[in-house]
Amino acid sequence: MADTRMIQQCLFMTAVDEDEFAGALLKVRPSIRFINMQEQPDNDRPRYRDRIDECEGFHVTIVDASIISEDDFHDRYVKRHPSGKGWIYALVGSGLVSLLRSRAAGFLQDALLNGELRASIPAGDEDTGEFVAIVLREAKVRGEKVVSIDAATGQRGTRADRKFIAWPDAARKFDGLDGAYLANGAQALFVPKGAGAA
Repeated sequence: MADTRMIQQCLFMTAVDEDEFAGALLKVRPSIRFINMQEQPDNDRPRYRDRIDECEGFHVTIVDASIISEDDFHDRYVKRHPSGKGWIYALVGSGLVSLLRSRAAGFLQDALLNGELRASIPAGDEDTGEFVAIVLREAKVRGEKVVSIDAATGQRGTRADRKFIAWPDAARKFDGLDGAYLANGAQALFVPKGAGAA
């Protein structure tokens, strides 16, 4: 993997945000499909899905079918699990972007733990580079900046954290009011930059 470029973008999204994100991706790049990573235990031939809400679990692979066909995905990116039980699907590679979904933070009531987009672009793979750029652009175009916050004092950071963005529904629901925070960990809480600003 020395000849690959790794890309990562942390984000906060609700299911509503995910649906809007998927719709925006499909509008710009109709060849985008989604893979339900929950099928790994039982299915060596996952099918491409047209809708992100058909995918269960914490991981979804976003794939550009114009770069890698469903059959090619099965041949290149589905491997037998080392235990001999089930399968392993690739999360990143040519034509792939991994979405780790945001989810409830188990360590803090009413907090949303960030998800992330991750990709690895092989050297010279211009098609994947363009695809990843489209996914990141669409993620960022509606993403709001976030600032850190101290839950005990309410003290907010003054600079936006460039590693994180919050989509509109997540930003609206987890704005710091009544303990509803965006979280990267128990000691790393955020609110949308404009939330509560007077």
